[in-house]
This record gives sequence, structure tokens and C-alpha cells, in this order.
Amino acid sequence: MAKALPIIRQEIEELLDNNISLSNREAVLGFTIDGETSKDLDDALWIEPNQSGAVVSVHISDVSAIIQPGSSLEANALSQVETRYLATKNKPMFPHELSEDKLSLLEDKLRLTVTIRITLDESANIKNTSLHLTHLTSLNRFSYSTADATLHDPSSPFFQMLRYCELWSQKLAWKRKDVGAIGLSRVGGVNLDEEGRILTSPLYHSQQIIQEFMILANTAVASLAEKHRLPMLYRNHTASAIAPKSKELIETLTTLGLPELVRQKLQSWLNPATYSPAVIGHFALALPAYTHFTSPIRRVADYVNHRILKAVFIEGKESPYTLEELQAIANHINSKRTQVKELRDEHFREKRLNQTVNILRDKDKIENLSDKEFSQIVKDSLRVSKLDKIVPEAISRIEQGNIKPVDLYYLIFGDYNNLDNKELLKNSILDYLEEKQVEATQIIQIAGTTNQTTVEYIEKTTASGKFAFWSVLEGETTATPGIASNKQAAKHQANYLLIEGVLDQSLVPPEFIDESSLHDVNSETNIAQTVVTDESIPDIEDEIDFLEVPEEAHESQARLFTRSLTKTENETA
Repeated sequence: MAKALPIIRQEIEELLDNNISLSNREAVLGFTIDGETSKDLDDALWIEPNQSGAVVSVHISDVSAIIQPGSSLEANALSQVETRYLATKNKPMFPHELSEDKLSLLEDKLRLTVTIRITLDESANIKNTSLHLTHLTSLNRFSYSTADATLHDPSSPFFQMLRYCELWSQKLAWKRKDVGAIGLSRVGGVNLDEEGRILTSPLYHSQQIIQEFMILANTAVASLAEKHRLPMLYRNHTASAIAPKSKELIETLTTLGLPELVRQKLQSWLNPATYSPAVIGHFALALPAYTHFTSPIRRVADYVNHRILKAVFIEGKESPYTLEELQAIANHINSKRTQVKELRDEHFREKRLNQTVNILRDKDKIENLSDKEFSQIVKDSLRVSKLDKIVPEAISRIEQGNIKPVDLYYLIFGDYNNLDNKELLKNSILDYLEEKQVEATQIIQIAGTTNQTTVEYIEKTTASGKFAFWSVLEGETTATPGIASNKQAAKHQANYLLIEGVLDQSLVPPEFIDESSLHDVNSETNIAQTVVTDESIPDIEDEIDFLEVPEEAHESQARLFTRSLTKTENETA
């Protein structure tokens, strides 16, 4: 592994002064679509439809033609691993003079590129893949917003080209969905990225278009390399042993109804993606082989892959890396990315908890929190103290009907220094949920998912034909059942009664349920693991920004819940 060195300024100046040689390079057409403020433009696109399908050309900045092997620039990139984007600035993998100018595919600027040319049939199946040394002068620099506008402007010279891109990106998306991919899709009311992580910001339509072609390019390159048994930095993504098959996973996520439940399920089912010279496959994209190739300005894995692919498929040479060297690079990248994530999580955790401490000291600040801020404070209160200081505001919001199921989950199952405060909350919570029993089911679903357990139901039928359900969580239930003329209503009522039992500390083991209220039971007891699929359960769109909430927070709540149950059992005994 190359050790990071201070970048030698002379290297940058020599690269900036060098004239670009176009020897043995084909001129190509293309345009870029990126974020409004993006300056490090890695990739450009061109598409040529024909009678049998289309030829897609993805042009990637030929970074490895500029950056020399063994240089201090390369050593720094290998050490840093990727460009880091901060709130007000970025820390580029290559210096700004290169990443935002010499290497960037700027409009009307001649740049060296590597083109992957992919022939698709009419169903968007890959029929052929080839790599070429090219040079590009970008015809246009679209932002996502201007590209979206152009898609609705027939007078634009790029209108037809963007419509072609839209059509073929839709075919690619349909094809991925058909094989069970969850990456870059909308599942259970939330948008997911290519590795199944929830996206909190909406995507521009043109952003989705570009993502499809980048996945296509990365997939085509990985398939080409894998076909020739070529070691490179493959991007592998796996599911945990407890995860269902992809199509069953999608069905389950679709029924959950709440973004937080989807998030928690995905966190428990999906492992982090990693780099390796061995092909394992990509679960979220439902692909046998995948890699990163399209962003060599800002990811060192792509830069390394460019060196390998150019040497083997364009220059007819051996790979510049041994298998051992590739494994060492992969290990370093994986370790560095994990380290950066942990540091970022710790930074946000400390910052957020300090803010929570300050807010909890000031009653006025608590009262003036936005809905999103209040949800976060409810959760974070359990990490810095307990829930007592937010009880008055929680009661106020409950009485106004301005409370979320996830907030109620923490208020019901969380800890208090003074149990009188929990008693004050109890009546407000029960009065609220009595009118909105669907939300009781959502709360119990959150409890089950957070504690990685399954909500079970004991089902019976009364003599008059009504449905009777007891809801069982962590081996405890209520003495009396929820009874209604349809199953879902009975389940909702059972979950309401379960919450009442948690607050009253009156839950019992399933063998002690009281059947007297049924008068005459005409069916045998049936205990089944189930996930409520009531279509009336609404999506909670305005959810907490859990991207800034580390997984440890969920684990903390599991411990709190366990302590709460233990306390209940001790007091009952």
C-alpha cells in the first residue's frame, strides 16, 4: 500500500503545463448532467438508438492518463481513498486545480476520456461491451434542474437526446426491478440508493436517468472483467443470514408502512458493501458482478480499475497490480471508509447530544421545537438523561394531535426518573390512541422491529362470529382480547390494549389470557407470527433524519425496552 506523502507542487504545475496528446484517440460526442454546484465532472453521456436497440456511450475522465503511477498525487489519493464532501467545502482526492479543471469534463473544454460503449437490444439486455481511448469536448453542462426543464422543452436542441435517455433509462430500471433489485428504487414509501440505504432528499428525474446509465456502465465493465476472470476492485454487497430473498424482502418492506420500520429492517438485513478482487455479487442491485468505474476523479477504487481495464482491454498488457496488491488496496479502502463513517457518526452524535442537553435546560426551547426537532429530542433525551423534562410538551402535542407513532413509541417504552411523569402521560396517550388505534399497531410494529422480534397474535372467534385477538410482544400479552367484526380492527384494538398493559404494567404470559369475555369459543387457539398488512396504515412522510442517527441509538432503545420489561416482571412478581 502506497503511503501518503505531501503532494509535490511541481507535479501539479507540470501537469497543468502539459499539452494534451490526442494520439490514437477517437473524437466523441457527449454532455454532462450533475448537481448545480458540482465541479468535479467525471462522466458524460451519449446515446444512439437504432432499429435493434441502442448504443450507449459513457465517457469517463481519463484520470490515469494524467496522474502518473508512483507520484505523490497517486500516493495521496490511495491514502485518502475518496473526495470528502463537507457542509461548506470539499476535500478533493486530487487537488482542486486538477479535479475541478484539468480532469473535469467541463463544457467546451477538450478532455481525455475513456469511453465504454454498450450495445443494448430492444429489451435493454447488454449484447456487447467495448472500451476505447477517446477525447471529448462536452457539448453542454446540464444541472439536474436544467436537464429536467429541457425534457419538457421541445425547442431545445437537446430535447430529443434527453428523451432518448429517459426512454432507455426507464427500460433499464424496469429490467432491474423485474429481477428483484431494491437498489435505486422506491420501496415501502421510501427511496433507496444503490446499496439499499434510505435517501432523505428527493431525486431529480434527470438524476435518476443518469444513475441508471452509471449502473449500466459499472455492470457492463464488471461483467466484461469477470468473463475474462480478471481481478479488479469489485463492489460486493451481501445480505445477512436472516434476510429473506429479494422479492420476499420487497413484499415485506412494502407492507410495513412506516419509513422508520423500513430503515430498521434494512439495517438488520443488509451488510455494508465492500471492495474485493474476488467477485461475490451485489444483493441490492441483484447483480452477479458489479464494480465502480465511472468516478475516477473522486474515488480511488475507480481510478485503480481504470488502470487495470486500460492495460488489459485497450493496451493488451498485463494488469499493473498483483492479486496481493489489489487485496491490500481493497482492505485499505474498506478500513478507511469504515473509519471515516465512525468518526462522522461520533461527531454528529456528540454535536446532537450537546444540543439536546442545552435544549432540555430551557422550557421555551422545548416548546418551540419543530416536529422533526421534537422527534429527535425525544429520542436523544434517553441518551443524556430520561424523558421527564419533555413530558409537558409531549402532553401538549398529544392533545393537539401533533405527535408521530415513533415519538409515542419512545414515550411509552422509555425510562423516567419520576414515574409520576409517566403516569401523567398515560391518560393522554391512551385517549389519543383510543381514537387512532391504527397508530397503536404502528407503535407495536416499531417496538417489534427495534427489538428484532416478531409481533405474534393469538386468534380466536366468538360465538357470534367476531374476531378476537391478543397481541403478544416479547412473550407478554393482555388478559383481555381486542374484539371486532373484521380482523384488522380486532388487531388494532389488541395492540391498543397491549400499550395500555405496558403503561399499567399489567401484561401477562399468554397462558394466562382471560377467555371469559368470549362467552363461547368455537375455534382452537392459533398463535401465528405476522406482519400487519392493513392498507389503511399511512406512510409517515415527514420522518426523522435518521441518516445522522447511528445504529447504536437503536441498540440503546433495545436495552431500555429490555430493562422496562424486566422491571415490570419484578414488580408483578
